[in-house]
Amino acid sequence: MAQFTQTVALLKAILKRDWLKIGIWLVVLAGLFVAVAAKFEGIYGTPKQISTIATTLKGQAMVSLFGPLTTHSLNTAIIFASEMMVFWGIFMVIFNYSLAVGASRTQEESGLTEMVLGGHPVGRLAPITAAALELVVADGLFAVITGAGMMAANMPGSDMNGNWLFAVTLGAVGLSFGLIALIFSQLVADSHNVAIYNYAFFGITYLIRMMTDVSNPDYTWLSPFGWIEKAEIYTQNNWLPVGLLLILGIVAFALAVVLNENRDIDAGIIQVHGGRRQSRFLKGPASLLFWNQKAISGFWIIGMAVLGSSYGSVFNSISKIVNESPVVQQVLGQAGMQKISETQLLSFVGILGVIFGVLAIVAGAMVINHLYTEERRGYLQLINTKPHSRNYILATYVIYGLILAIIIGFVALMAAMGAGNAVLKHPLAFKYFWRTFIAMLPPMGLFIGILIALIGIVPKWRSLAWVLLGAAFVISYFGRLIDLPKWALKISPFYWFQKVPVAHIDAAPVLWMVGIAVILIVIGFIGYNRRDYEN
Repeated sequence: MAQFTQTVALLKAILKRDWLKIGIWLVVLAGLFVAVAAKFEGIYGTPKQISTIATTLKGQAMVSLFGPLTTHSLNTAIIFASEMMVFWGIFMVIFNYSLAVGASRTQEESGLTEMVLGGHPVGRLAPITAAALELVVADGLFAVITGAGMMAANMPGSDMNGNWLFAVTLGAVGLSFGLIALIFSQLVADSHNVAIYNYAFFGITYLIRMMTDVSNPDYTWLSPFGWIEKAEIYTQNNWLPVGLLLILGIVAFALAVVLNENRDIDAGIIQVHGGRRQSRFLKGPASLLFWNQKAISGFWIIGMAVLGSSYGSVFNSISKIVNESPVVQQVLGQAGMQKISETQLLSFVGILGVIFGVLAIVAGAMVINHLYTEERRGYLQLINTKPHSRNYILATYVIYGLILAIIIGFVALMAAMGAGNAVLKHPLAFKYFWRTFIAMLPPMGLFIGILIALIGIVPKWRSLAWVLLGAAFVISYFGRLIDLPKWALKISPFYWFQKVPVAHIDAAPVLWMVGIAVILIVIGFIGYNRRDYEN
């Protein structure tokens, strides 16, 4: 037990440091979840409303996004669970990844772990155990708040067993993936690469869930993330997935502990091999940035190509929805059937445009955000020993981030087009995908402009850009399903291109978004030149 000495003290210190982050996440995740539940009866409370949304959710496009809606005896609570489970599960994984990496690998990078272990009577396994316990506290609080809120919401068709199963399942999936993240924190020696491993693992589990849900839901058991669907909230109320997720988390933590015992502090199990002492390629900030980012950039491009291909592979299933009705076939004829199928597909392509656009913004913003990370760690002081202006350094990161975001968005859509047209009898024209790609660019520039302005003026508030992006995604991806008012939908930049690619792009929102983005970027450059570097 000596190896766990002072675990509780470390846990208190971590919670004291992260209380604001945890509090904000809980308010956003649990608060929004309960608020939607309380409002849901007014949205889908009548049999007609339930029947309408059920038809939508049973389509293959929605199955790939939200999972299958298998039951025929539908009510408000079952519709809510079908819409929210996968979506909120994603947020819980992201939340736990942030906490796990921050409490483990990031602390080692800063030298804090070595200082604590070397100068205080702290056990060797206390830091990693405290990191795991922080996840337990955060997910436990989420489950308690959400479960109590669901009981208060009292949706038609809900029951106490289903309410608490819903809350505990979301907490369990977050905890399980957070504990798996501790494994990757032992494998590699920096938080940057830990994030790559974490999201690569999650991406694989999500793709398995998506593809098996569309082809054969029985195989969804192959994906740990797919287990949350097997809880069958408000129908069977199956607690087995919760047990499996908790067992997976315990096994992951045990493996992380074993790996932690067999490596040095601030090192990883996977050894980093030194390169050449000198490289002709490393002649300035631009080439250095490319050299440092090439691995994660390649990962993003390949990963988005795989994601695009996966979504494209279900295009034929989406186009067959109306073909299953003999009455519709007789009334509309072959030409009419083809037109409806194409419209359904194009609407799905529009949804994919939002998803791919958000992910492209995340990739580009991570590169630009890395500038401030290197500033805090003192790396930019080494670069500034050469006569490079601040404008040049900032422009290097901005241009790289924008180019990466554009490439990722384009690759994802082209992969979806290639895989989709390969399975369609009547392929979709290139112009629709190109139109969707162009519609991505104004929101992309706007959000990256917001991040640049924050880094230039108030870098400590740069996380606000992620909050705004997340809010825009929730509104665009989920706003109509929860019947948000039109003024709320207009808050999201993606709203202004909702009819693309069925309709042409409206020039007005393009002009004002690009104009605001340019102004924000200029403000960011001015602020970056005037403020002091972080020490």
